[in-house]
Amino acid sequence: MTRGDKPAVIVTGASSGIGRSLALAWARRGASVVLTARDEEGLASVARDVSARGGHAIVVAADVTREIHRVRIVERAFAEFGRIDVLVNNAGRGFYAPVEKIAPDDLAQLFELNVFAPLRLSQVALPELEKSRGTIVMMSSIAGVVSVPRMGAYAASKFALEALAMALRAEIAARGIKVVVIRPGPVDTPFRANAVNVDNNPGVRPGSGRSKQTADLVAEKTVRAVEKSRAVVETSTYVQFASFMARTLPGPFRIISKQMAKRADGR
Repeated sequence: MTRGDKPAVIVTGASSGIGRSLALAWARRGASVVLTARDEEGLASVARDVSARGGHAIVVAADVTREIHRVRIVERAFAEFGRIDVLVNNAGRGFYAPVEKIAPDDLAQLFELNVFAPLRLSQVALPELEKSRGTIVMMSSIAGVVSVPRMGAYAASKFALEALAMALRAEIAARGIKVVVIRPGPVDTPFRANAVNVDNNPGVRPGSGRSKQTADLVAEKTVRAVEKSRAVVETSTYVQFASFMARTLPGPFRIISKQMAKRADGR
């Protein structure tokens, strides 16, 4: 897909944060966008913003953890636009807890949203994406390659998403479908406020200054990655550095992680 194209795009988790910014970034390119999330009022607001920026939007209020809703999203997109060029699996949730306090039921619910929903949406959309030689975007995280104290559950879900994306990319390449993985770091969105937190302690995170990116910047990097058929995009220098440390210098990274655990516990 090139800059001259005006694609039909599905964006999950589109009512706020990165999802909203993704919708607006595609709107500025004249795209047709299916906005989906549970917050119908929030989606309606985003739809107005999409129209104001030159795009076309339809709202599908849905819970992506429910199979009947996943099918409805894809069917509605095709019915409205006659094609699907991009599926952006953006909906997700954070989870802060020491590993010893992770309840299996809570972990299962986290995986329902962060792993099973994007997996099934991708599977359902594959026939239409094959026709358009389209793109699947998996919104991962630095937590998809790095796990730190109190983020074991969330990182597990993103590690799983990355593994599925890696295999899927190879499996469907011959059918002309691309898979793009986006790895943001700290982003200035309501993510932390909306995360599950078992003990009101999110642990040690980068400060609110230079380490954070805007949702608009992450969205713009995502759209460009789709346009250029990039496989993986790490959206900031912070993400690139943390990823490099975890992969190539595991010893020093383990020392840093232990210090983070002590600081998070107030020791």
